[in-house]
This record gives sequence, structure tokens and C-alpha cells, in this order.
Amino acid sequence: MPTSISALTLALIGSAVVTSNAASICFKSHQPEDGRRCWSFDVGVAFITSSNIGEIFSGEFSTADGPAGGEIYSLTATRRLGEFELKLGGHTFHPQLELPLTLEIVDENSRSPFLDFNASVVVRWEEFPWNHVVKTTVATGIGLSYSQHVYRMDKELHPRSNRSHLKFNWPIQVTFALPSHPDHQLMLYIAHQSGGHVFDKAGVNSLGIGYRFAY
Repeated sequence: MPTSISALTLALIGSAVVTSNAASICFKSHQPEDGRRCWSFDVGVAFITSSNIGEIFSGEFSTADGPAGGEIYSLTATRRLGEFELKLGGHTFHPQLELPLTLEIVDENSRSPFLDFNASVVVRWEEFPWNHVVKTTVATGIGLSYSQHVYRMDKELHPRSNRSHLKFNWPIQVTFALPSHPDHQLMLYIAHQSGGHVFDKAGVNSLGIGYRFAY
């Protein structure tokens, strides 16, 4: 959490430097003339699960069935805000800072579709040693989510507590692309929404697949 807070602070002030004997971090705001990508757009479909985030990370998860099961269709537009220059052990890395805005259509098995809105601040890591074979990125961050209705799975998993329409949003995304076509990416992602002991306790998780185009 302290690292996330530091990253958000750097983004808000636009330019800052944090140094130690082992590493240095410098944030540079995006300059349109630098030739780097400004925007990305992605579409995806996720399946509501009955598992918590720990079970998903361990590989022991199951998609939900019955009235609380269903799919979530998403459309996201992401603005690249800038990049960090991170120096570690004689190497320099350039993680990206992004602002994704997502519109989701939640299609549960037992009722008409409804909307879910998400806004986040995300850091994307693009530099992997195997990028000459498969271009890979990993992104994660934090934000807020507001749904028109409380998910039925959220109510089933937490039947003894009041559930909030407003949640914290924790997006986790991995993309893969051919080095010859780096803009066209296969996307695998986890959509995690939780009250974070602020709006309520715990939440609901979905697993998705989609397509991302970096412009």
C-alpha cells in the first residue's frame, strides 16, 4: 500500500524524484510529440466466479452457476499519463502510468442486464526478456466501481451483511502479442471488486478474456 500511495502522489504532482542508495524513481508526464502510444481500447467478456481472490491466485476457482452466475461484457478506453524511470541494480525500466475508464454490462442468469462503471489508476510493466518471442505486458492498479444493482453473487457470498453499490476496483491484466504486431493484444484479466472494509467487507471476482488495441 505505501508503494501505491507513492505512485499516486507522483502522478498527481506530475514530476517528483525519490532516491535511495539502491534505487531511484522519476516520473515523467506524457508528451504527445515523443511518439509513444497515447491511448488503448479493449473489449472483453468475464465470467462471474464464486471464488475469492486468494482462491483465484492459487488456481482453485470455479465459475458461478445458477441465478448468480453470468457474464460481464466490458469496453475500456485508457489514457496513458506518463512513465516512471526506475533504476534498479544498474538497469533502467520504464513502467507506464495509465488511466482506464470502463463500462461494463453485467448479464446475470436471473435478471435483465445492468451497468457497472469503473475508473482506476494503473501501472503497466512492459519490459520482459522474452518480448522478442511474445510481447507481454502486466498491469494492475486501484480505483472505484459503481454498479446499478448489487451482484447476486455478492449477496450469496455475504448473506449477513449489507452490500454496497460502490466498491474498490482492483484490475489485474496480462496481455500477449506477436512482436511483429505489438498493437494487437490478447488480454487475460481478473476483475476484483471489494468494499475494502470501507463500503462493506469483501466482494466478488470475475475472470475474463478479451482484445486490446494500443494506439
